[in-house]
Amino acid sequence: MKKIFAVTTVILSLASENAHGETPQGMNWALPKVSVACVRENPGHASELGTQVVMGTPVRVIESRGAWKRIETPEGYKGFVIDNSLKQLSTAEMNAWQRAKRVVVTAHDQTYVYSVPDTTKNSSRVSDVVNGVVLEVQTGGGVVNGCIPVYIPDGRKGYISSASVMDFDKWAEQDCNKGAVLDLAYSLMGIPYLWGGTSTKTMDCSGLTKICYLSQGIILPRNASQQAHIGIGVDKSDIDMFETGDLLLFGNKETGRVNHVGLYIGKGRFIHCSGRVKINSLKRGEAGYTPLELLAVRRLTRENLLEMSVKRHKWYFGI
Repeated sequence: MKKIFAVTTVILSLASENAHGETPQGMNWALPKVSVACVRENPGHASELGTQVVMGTPVRVIESRGAWKRIETPEGYKGFVIDNSLKQLSTAEMNAWQRAKRVVVTAHDQTYVYSVPDTTKNSSRVSDVVNGVVLEVQTGGGVVNGCIPVYIPDGRKGYISSASVMDFDKWAEQDCNKGAVLDLAYSLMGIPYLWGGTSTKTMDCSGLTKICYLSQGIILPRNASQQAHIGIGVDKSDIDMFETGDLLLFGNKETGRVNHVGLYIGKGRFIHCSGRVKINSLKRGEAGYTPLELLAVRRLTRENLLEMSVKRHKWYFGI
């Protein structure tokens, strides 16, 4: 179960901080250049994994400590990433990326960027990519053999199947489809649990909910304890009032501390990541019943979803 953090606001503060090191002058932004970059609590590979950011996610660089950069993610999580996983950018370069034509990976399964427009040639793979990765489209590039020419954030060129991506602007503007949120969750069935994981490769409980809503352009807070404070409350004593896509928050009844989250899928069942991504039931006596203590149910309304949408986040569209 993901650790409990003090509740923080989703609205980001860009206030300056006291840095322990210096970043190259003006290089205050970065994009992960590997499919999944690990964000650790302290600088060092042995440090606890706090979260992950997928390729092309805009992050703010706060400071440097040797080969490690302390960064802030779009939802406000702060931690350390090894610098060889990042492409640092100046504000001007970041603005250029925000204006560029981009695509987002919408494929549920891991896919690849190839050096040639032929997805059957494994020897030409440039990088793996996962759901939610953002790639810049090569200037003047058109579809070739069913593939779109793209840039990986570090400048490497390649091609990705057009069936695996969607125009970024159209993706960001779409309304959140909770059915599609659950479709991604179902596609992850059996994927193992990883403390701190927030990618379709492997995840923790709040990582699963975060990944699934991000597939619809919605940026949830990082941790279950934070997700317990978004949306509107639903009477947890009446399952008939629950709707698919609601967040189910579990934890310690005595302390009221939330330490687990899942997605309601209907008929008293929910999908969550506990050991692996799986489906369990809230109804005692039913197959798959699990004796978790349900503390709260939160529903994301249209207004809530708009507030947390990528299209409202200036790191993606203009800083």
